[in-house]
Amino acid sequence: MKVLLAPGGLWPEPAGVPLAGSGPGLAPGHVASCLARGWREVRPHDSLTLLPVADGGPGSAQVIAPEQVASREVIQGRGPLGQVREVDLVRLLPKPTPSGNRRRGEASTWFLDAARLLTLPADPDEAAQEALEGSTSGLGGVIGAALSRTGPLDTLLVGLSRSAVHDGGLGVMDALGGLRVAKDLLSRRSLGLVLADDIALGGMNGAGAALTSITSISPELAQELDRRACSRAMEVVSAAQDLDPGAVGPRRSLPVVSALDDVGPSASEHAPNSAGNARLSASSWGTGAGGGSALVLRALGAWMRPGARAMAEILALSDAVRGQDLVVAAWGELYDVLADGVVGVVGQQTASQALPCIVVCGRCAVSRGELAAAGVTTAYGLQEAHATEPWDATDSHRLESRLTDLGTRLARTWSR
Repeated sequence: MKVLLAPGGLWPEPAGVPLAGSGPGLAPGHVASCLARGWREVRPHDSLTLLPVADGGPGSAQVIAPEQVASREVIQGRGPLGQVREVDLVRLLPKPTPSGNRRRGEASTWFLDAARLLTLPADPDEAAQEALEGSTSGLGGVIGAALSRTGPLDTLLVGLSRSAVHDGGLGVMDALGGLRVAKDLLSRRSLGLVLADDIALGGMNGAGAALTSITSISPELAQELDRRACSRAMEVVSAAQDLDPGAVGPRRSLPVVSALDDVGPSASEHAPNSAGNARLSASSWGTGAGGGSALVLRALGAWMRPGARAMAEILALSDAVRGQDLVVAAWGELYDVLADGVVGVVGQQTASQALPCIVVCGRCAVSRGELAAAGVTTAYGLQEAHATEPWDATDSHRLESRLTDLGTRLARTWSR
């Protein structure tokens, strides 16, 4: 039997936001290894393909297989409070031609794991400090350093997710040299934002309003921080639109040359307007990622894509699904199946091949009907429906052991 293990990470979501890279939990690669170990204990002759899937959040660069990488380096940057942190910069090998050869001398695609720089703290008090005092200037610094390594026709993909810092992206712009210099720089580059979180910066359900659930600050203070961030960010948007491109030097029309094909957002009123920035606002799709950095970078000329779809394209998920008998996905906590999330993307690819897809998760609160609509056959949760102890109330070693046991159970149930 041929089985594709294509899990995302198992991270807790105390406020509906994955704490990827913080506290207890397992990265996608560890999830895949544990499931495979358990499966092979009882079905050693089954053919297992491990393809951990990320969504642009912290650690996404780690799922890119060595055979896809032309070069990999670590860039040091500053976190929201000035902490020294390291992010991965990966240059991808070009896709093979239909004949199986790789084209030499063509434009390259790079992936910057920038979400690691702004990882959401598990401690609400630490997150509150980042919200009150933090800056996104370190993000601008690593983006600038990454762009300095790319060629003029290359594409730089930047992974971004939710952050406690909420400066409206002003730090990013300042670190890139200010409005005029930053817009000039991005007018000559193809910069794509790979978003693990599609939340808007402002609005009733925006990143600012959500600060009260991921930090310990009061609703009144969160409202004031949000008002300030949205106001400053929209000033940048307005100034960037008014700035004459001719004033910052000759602009070349650059095609989006990258490892991505058609991986735009699913049809939705929340999808970004790819024709330009005319509709760009603090309530636009995805603008809350990176504390509002996504909004400012978009105003300066970047483009945005849903992270799970972009990463699935980079990892060639659709090719990996073909020829399998079963696909196994995974996610930390499943309250719904988002079309642009890891489970939704894996489920869609699996359904396109009329294959069964099962999902492993820490906690599942989704009906069978919702799962079926997303191309998922069934889900297995590490936490029982009426359990009092959370699934993540254990250390990583115990979590790995439970996941390995579940892999054994899946093999006995599904292998034939």
